[in-house]
Amino acid sequence: MSIYYGQDDIVSWINKYLKSLIEYSNTYPMTSKIYFFCIYILLTSLSLPVAFMLGLLSGMLFNIFDAVLIVSFASSIGATIAFLISRFLFKDYLEKTFIDQYTKVNEGFMRNGAYYLYAIRMSPIFPYFIINTTFGLTSMKTSVFYLVTQIGMLPMTILVILMGNEMLNILTTEVGFNTNLIILLMLIGILPLIFKYLMRKYI
Repeated sequence: MSIYYGQDDIVSWINKYLKSLIEYSNTYPMTSKIYFFCIYILLTSLSLPVAFMLGLLSGMLFNIFDAVLIVSFASSIGATIAFLISRFLFKDYLEKTFIDQYTKVNEGFMRNGAYYLYAIRMSPIFPYFIINTTFGLTSMKTSVFYLVTQIGMLPMTILVILMGNEMLNILTTEVGFNTNLIILLMLIGILPLIFKYLMRKYI
């Protein structure tokens, strides 16, 4: 039994109400987008691991451009709020209690903070909610965190939304094989490797 409203709960909820959600978004396009935007910010700011499933859902409910716009800004705002919550609640305590250890860790982050954040934002291996909380414990500027987050998450955001759109096509057409979906899954796996190579080569 889950102790929080996490990804498994989101999957079950989406499966149960997907048709109703699609009908609502088609009937009330602007209202549904506002609701989705606000809910996305709320859940991600609370550091709940639901970003991937919400990204897929946005690709099912909205057109690609609107979905990318909504998720890109909502995810960045939610991540920044989680970053600030972590900083406000825990940073001072850790800095005072473990001053030597904290100083060494923080200096490492600050030395390559923006590049490091950008690199892990591009990779799905690192859960976003952990990244938000961890960087909140450093002294990175909030504006830098937001900007790097907005840019760094965009490629993966687009791929996830496209994948959600293709999954909807499978569900509505009842076609079991989808070449586009396979290509998107390959890109999601390859993207972090490409970026890792570029980071080593040029930075």
